[in-house]
Amino acid sequence: MEIIELDPADGDLVSGAFEVRRAAHAADCPDNPAPHWGSFVKGLINPPPDEDERHFVAVEDGRVVGCLHTGLPNRSNLHFGWADLHVHPDHRRRGHGTALLRHFLDFGREHGRTELTLESLMTWEDGVERSEAGRRLLEKHGFKLALTSINRRCAVDALDHDTEQALLDKAAAAAGEDYEIISWLRRTPEELVETMARIDSTILAEVPLGDLELEPETIDAEIKNARADRNAAMGITPVQTVARHRASGEVVANTAVFTNDDPEYPDAFQGITIVDPGHRGHRLGMLLKLVNLRLVREHRPQVTHIWTDNADVNAPMIDINVTLGYEIVDAFGEYQIKLAG
Repeated sequence: MEIIELDPADGDLVSGAFEVRRAAHAADCPDNPAPHWGSFVKGLINPPPDEDERHFVAVEDGRVVGCLHTGLPNRSNLHFGWADLHVHPDHRRRGHGTALLRHFLDFGREHGRTELTLESLMTWEDGVERSEAGRRLLEKHGFKLALTSINRRCAVDALDHDTEQALLDKAAAAAGEDYEIISWLRRTPEELVETMARIDSTILAEVPLGDLELEPETIDAEIKNARADRNAAMGITPVQTVARHRASGEVVANTAVFTNDDPEYPDAFQGITIVDPGHRGHRLGMLLKLVNLRLVREHRPQVTHIWTDNADVNAPMIDINVTLGYEIVDAFGEYQIKLAG
C-alpha cells in the first residue's frame, strides 16, 4: 500500500476516492447526507481561498482503499490543521487508517502546525448508534476529545403553518422596528459586503470552541468575494437572511442555509447563525431562521431536510433549533492532538 497525493486530473483516482467516501458513508452513517459527486469534483479543482487543502489516497493493488483530506489555514491560525479520513469498509482493519493518520501527523509537522484535529462520529442520547472504531483509533494515537457537536436534521415542513406563523409573529414583535430584515440568494449584495465581512470576523470569538485554541479570523471584502466565487463554481447556492440595524446601518445578525444546485439533491446545510452581543435578547436568531426557512421552501423546492450541528454547550441555539423541529441524529467529536513546536 502506498499513499500518494490526489491529482484532480487523474480521473481514476478521483473516482476511487469518491467511491471510498460513498462506501464509508453507506456503512457508517447512511442516515446522514450522502456525499455529492459534483461537489466533490468541483471542490478539488476550486480550493478555498483561505485554506491550503491537500488530498491524499491510499492505493493497494491499483485500487483506492482510503483517502485523507487535509486543510491548513493560510491567513490566520497558522498553528492549526484539520483532516477527515475514510477507509473503504472492505479494506478496514489492515492498517490503512493508521497509515493515513500517521501521514497526516507527519504532514502537519512538516508544515509547522502544532494543533491538529480530526472528527469522529459519536452516538448521542437516543440518536442513531455509531461505531466507536474511529474514536478508538484517534485515542490510540494521542488524540483527545476537544469539542462535541450534536448533529440534527429538520424537515423543511416540520412545523404546521399556524405554529410557524405564531413563532414568526412573536419574534418579529420582539425585534420591533429597529432592524431591517434583508434576504438574498447566492452572492452578498455589494453594498453589504463590508458590514458582512465585519460580522463574519466575529464568528470564532462568539461560537463555543471547547478546547480548540483558535483566534478570530479577519474577514475582508476580498476573501468574502473569493468564497462566493468558490460557492458558485461548486454549484452551491447560499440562502441568506440578515438583520441590519437601522440606526447604525450595520448587519448585526446573520443566518444562511447552503443548498446544492442539483435538483435531485434533497439535503441542505445550516451555516452558523450569529447575533452581535449588543443586539441579543430581541429574538433575532429565531426571526432570521424562520424567514430564511420560508425562502428555502420558496426557491429551493428540491430541499426536504436541513442539517445543522451545534456544540453541545450551545444551549441558546439548541433551544431555537429544537423549537423549529430539529431532531438528533448523532454527534461529531472533534479530536485534537498537540505537537511540539
